[in-house]
Amino acid sequence: MIQHESCRRCVLTLILFLFAGLAPVSSAYGADAGQLPLGYRMSAGAFPWTGRLHALAFRTAGLHVSAALTQWEAGSLLDRRDIQSRRLYLGGERLAPLHWHAIDAHAQDILNGPEPTGNGGARLAWLRGSRSDPTLRQRDTRLASSTGAKVRVVPPPAWLPMQAGHTAFRQKHARRRTAVWIGTRDGIVHGFDAVTGDELAGFLPRAMLPGAAALTAPQGATPSLPCPRPESMDADPSGTWRTLLLCSVPATQAQTAAIFVLDVSSPDGDTPIGLMMEVSATDALPLTGAGPIRAALWIEQDVRRWAAVTILAPVPDIGTRAGLALLPLDRPVAAWYPSGAIIRLLLPDAGCGADRSTTRLLATTVDADASGRARAAYATDDQGRLWRFGLEHLGTGNAANPAACLHRQGRGASAEPPVIVHTATGPFIVYASGSELSAIPDRRRAQGAPSRIDAVAAGGGVVLHRSRQQGDTAANGWTLALPHPDESITNLEMAGPVHLHFTTVTPDGRARSYLIDAASGESATLTGPDGLPTPAVTGLPFDDRFGAPVTVMSSVLAGNPTEAGRMARDIFEVSLWRIDGDTAYLLQQARLSRRRGRLGWRELIRTNP
Repeated sequence: MIQHESCRRCVLTLILFLFAGLAPVSSAYGADAGQLPLGYRMSAGAFPWTGRLHALAFRTAGLHVSAALTQWEAGSLLDRRDIQSRRLYLGGERLAPLHWHAIDAHAQDILNGPEPTGNGGARLAWLRGSRSDPTLRQRDTRLASSTGAKVRVVPPPAWLPMQAGHTAFRQKHARRRTAVWIGTRDGIVHGFDAVTGDELAGFLPRAMLPGAAALTAPQGATPSLPCPRPESMDADPSGTWRTLLLCSVPATQAQTAAIFVLDVSSPDGDTPIGLMMEVSATDALPLTGAGPIRAALWIEQDVRRWAAVTILAPVPDIGTRAGLALLPLDRPVAAWYPSGAIIRLLLPDAGCGADRSTTRLLATTVDADASGRARAAYATDDQGRLWRFGLEHLGTGNAANPAACLHRQGRGASAEPPVIVHTATGPFIVYASGSELSAIPDRRRAQGAPSRIDAVAAGGGVVLHRSRQQGDTAANGWTLALPHPDESITNLEMAGPVHLHFTTVTPDGRARSYLIDAASGESATLTGPDGLPTPAVTGLPFDDRFGAPVTVMSSVLAGNPTEAGRMARDIFEVSLWRIDGDTAYLLQQARLSRRRGRLGWRELIRTNP
């Protein structure tokens, strides 16, 4: 097992992780034993446009094999529900119930448009779940396909230190239902009760309405996914705390990019969601819709300001490079959207020796300090580069520093957003490109090349360790060339505060799962049969027909309550479970520990219950 005895580089991250419930999206956020599912699996329906969503539960204590039970399946629950009781809404400039007489004339015209024309009311009823019109598309379940989407679990608000006013919001919504959010190919983003599987609400972005209308026709095209990478967080734009769901609609040849933000604070309210913003790409605002969408906070004249951080496409015809856009969450959309007058951070003239005129940014993430203020955004591009966009200038009146290229890998592209790993020497930004994975320190001056991580075949997988005669990993980071030919990363996420989990696939369809030490890039350390630490075998194969492995983090040993003059140690366990049919198998496991000294974290900064 891995023992971070000093734990100076992980204590803050670990405690924030545990209090904020920042588990990977495939896991149960803050799950109470026996209540929330441990993971979610998407499967195909009888038609390419229909699908199933299974909530999985299984025992994890002291077992290596366990029966995987479907706690609920969303499609079958929807099929048994009275469609008039469903709370579905259409977006745009305002939120409207998805009923024929509640939507505006323009929306009615869109629904009336496909052949045969003038059948808009029946199409809307089809989208609500009706199967009474035999001239419309056939389906086996009301739930549309979610293949390619990610699940986002939104629990009740967790404690946020140093966030004024959040305590009252947290206490008000302490008993709020945990919700599961996912987008489906009928254009609807669904929220389900995580315990029962009941649909809480559904949202159809106005930008997706033409595609949704076309889907209802037997020969109509299947639209792209709305919100393939949902993001959620608590924020207080305009001084009111809310739980936000941030989503994108990626641009395709048939679909205009769009961004929307929902207020999902009160799923049991008369109106279970609120619409904070929905905007589509325009010539003045060339959004790509690449996700996930992040949020950034800064202070301007003692006022907390919030914006959604998203990606802008390059416009070579007018010489505009790709960059980031900060879409205000605390100003009316009409005040900035028509003109596109928002904060923009564009790629600079130089960086890592490659052309930038047509470079596309692929994904971004935002780093914030302990008070929640944004300090930097990190973005990857289609040339294998990692960019740092400083956000420290926001609210100061100063100009932004030019974006800095931190590293360049071999040519290639990955849509996985960068992952931020906090260490004692500063943040590492982990990103993938092609067949390479790198952890690069956020530094203004180069200190040396990243350490190379070697892979040695062992036990059906590999053991990862730093190559000999390499530099200082803590100062320069690390880089790993994936060990199998043409292996590419399909999912990248933190598994607890100090471990990194990623999955890969090779051209022959073989999927593999890796669990490594995020700061070093090496295999997690286990206790061997002789009682000595030994590196774990990772990169183990799994059957991706049943979804990616499920990450479960649990407490193994809780030390004594904090007392003056006494030390305590807590031990946590991170487990990866692969699902094969109706059985869950323990794929890999690691442990981490923290020491608590004379004063606990709660005693130091927590002043509210």
